[in-house]
Amino acid sequence: MKKKTILGIVVASILVLCIIMVCIMWKSKADAIVFVEDNIIEYGSKITSKELVKQSKGEILEYPKLNTKKLGKQKLTYKVKYSFGSKAITHEVIIKDTQKPIIDLKQEKITILQGDSFDPEENIKGVKDVVDGALNKVKETVPGSYTVSSKVDIDTIGTYEVEIVAHDIHNNRSTKKYKVIVEEKSSNPTEYGNENEAKPYYVNGILLVNKKHALPRTFGGYNEEANQALAKLQTAASLEGYDLPTLSAYRSYDYQAGLYNDYVARDGKEAADRYSAQPGKSEHQTGLAFDIGQLDDSFGETPAGKWLAQHAHEYGFIIRYPKGKEHITGYMYEPWHVRYLGIDTATSVYQSGLTLEEYLNDY
Repeated sequence: MKKKTILGIVVASILVLCIIMVCIMWKSKADAIVFVEDNIIEYGSKITSKELVKQSKGEILEYPKLNTKKLGKQKLTYKVKYSFGSKAITHEVIIKDTQKPIIDLKQEKITILQGDSFDPEENIKGVKDVVDGALNKVKETVPGSYTVSSKVDIDTIGTYEVEIVAHDIHNNRSTKKYKVIVEEKSSNPTEYGNENEAKPYYVNGILLVNKKHALPRTFGGYNEEANQALAKLQTAASLEGYDLPTLSAYRSYDYQAGLYNDYVARDGKEAADRYSAQPGKSEHQTGLAFDIGQLDDSFGETPAGKWLAQHAHEYGFIIRYPKGKEHITGYMYEPWHVRYLGIDTATSVYQSGLTLEEYLNDY
């Protein structure tokens, strides 16, 4: 009887000890995975749930999916295997947007002549946010938009500043400024030609703009057809692994005047005339010309530049200023400058191997 009692006590003790051990082991599972200390993750980052784990006491059978493009709290459940069983471990992270909006300017400084028209938005290439996308201009600051502040007096000579302030929907704020120099009109201004007498020049229905054929001041603007064609070209390039961002599009007569004057002041008229058009003589004023890719002569030798040269016509564009043709086009080689003609005409010009002036027999 005593032996049975003793045996029962021993068995009971072992069972109790086992239960205690199991409880201790299960309790230790709370620390089975050690996570990185910072549980705040930047929106859009490429981090994975696996990278959040510093160490694990068991084998992680399954890593949860982490969606860094979903703002707010996320509960991640890890399935962990132990020698004595398995259990789900939960870890909470917070996806936040702390990135400031991006303000892209065409130039850090522009020059206009006294009395010329001036639109401060013409120098803004774009304002966008990683979460909100493109931001819209408003008069008063609200989340998800930007404002433009300008005190430029076009009638008074001096240096002014334009300020762009952008706020995304999570109140991240960025600011960018550029200078505007208003110069006195010379009594002997650079001869651009009579802007009022100039008329758009067409050959076989194709608009030709160059040093011989100028546009009137009021001609041109945003061209929907050309911009849609450009978007298709850029999408096609992206699918092939090439990035062809828009660097410059439509420019008004007055904007081109400021740009050209800056180049003349920097490099002299003779040099500037090789790469910059006088106002009224720029294809950008038509809304049919774009600078894309990189503003570098070597761009034409890059994979993206070669792809553009070989496929631009499929979307209605030509490389307007090809290499070795400066004596015909009037401008140095620009592998980034494309001109919209429509698919049929662009393909015909491309297959001819000629410049637009040669193709139209007008040079």
